[in-house]
Amino acid sequence: MQYLLQRIVQGAVVILAALTISFLLMFVIGDPVLMYVGVDADAAVVERYRVALGFDRPLWLQYVEFMGGALQGDFGTSYRHRTDVSALILERLVRSAELAVPAIVFAVIVSIPVGVLSAIKRNTVIDFIVRTVTLVGQAAPDFWVGLMAILFFTSYLGWLPSSGRADPGSSLWVQAQHILMPMLVLSLMPLAYLTRMMRSTILEVISEDYVRTARAKGLSERRVIFVHALRNALIPYVTLLALQFGWILAGSMVIESVFAWPGFGRLLMDSIRMLDIPVVAAGLSVVAAIYVGLNLLADFVYTFLDPRVVHR
Repeated sequence: MQYLLQRIVQGAVVILAALTISFLLMFVIGDPVLMYVGVDADAAVVERYRVALGFDRPLWLQYVEFMGGALQGDFGTSYRHRTDVSALILERLVRSAELAVPAIVFAVIVSIPVGVLSAIKRNTVIDFIVRTVTLVGQAAPDFWVGLMAILFFTSYLGWLPSSGRADPGSSLWVQAQHILMPMLVLSLMPLAYLTRMMRSTILEVISEDYVRTARAKGLSERRVIFVHALRNALIPYVTLLALQFGWILAGSMVIESVFAWPGFGRLLMDSIRMLDIPVVAAGLSVVAAIYVGLNLLADFVYTFLDPRVVHR
């Protein structure tokens, strides 16, 4: 419990630091009032909005109010969309999750058995194929893979729509068609990293004394690998899984732009380009919170996989 409490405190410090940076970002990039009303606005209008938005008050008081609102989920109003920032980000996060959750589930389902098989068949043709494919998956640029997928599955075969999200009232089949291609492209890099991690950790674990002891007891190779070795091999795998899930949920800007998917990553990229500072500030804070939350979840899983972690 003490170990988890320490990790929670560390996570809270990271989130507070991210919120502070987000607040300072509002003033580093430029005058937030001019970004709201436009650079051609009359001086009297600018001053009226400066008072209305609270930017005429001392900086320390603005910081306190910003932090108080942020901790309650209130980041103000978007300059571009003229709507509540928190509601806008929540809506886009849900849409990103429509791709991210099936993508990470697919990556986990495939990476564990393939990584274990590659480790067991070390230096064979199967191992060579797995290592080659995962290396290509890590090296291939996301935007290039996305464009090639559109060219092949849409332009050449005509199987899947090229971009966009299906209308909410569409059938499950139509929605699945829109999700399938960006989901698979989004899962490619996490799948490659997770497979290589599983392979390397299995190779490391199967050389340990307790694995050799299990074999000496006459246990089947399947039981040795999937009962004794896999549990310990999952500890570094879970760490990487948390980071990869955070990346595909909060950082999938390129994929969402290629496939015109109205998700969180695309919103953040558009907001940076349009200098929509409240959305950028809130987005950076949400990204930090996502990574902290996923790492805390990974730490919690550690305590089940290896209780010795809490005593280190």
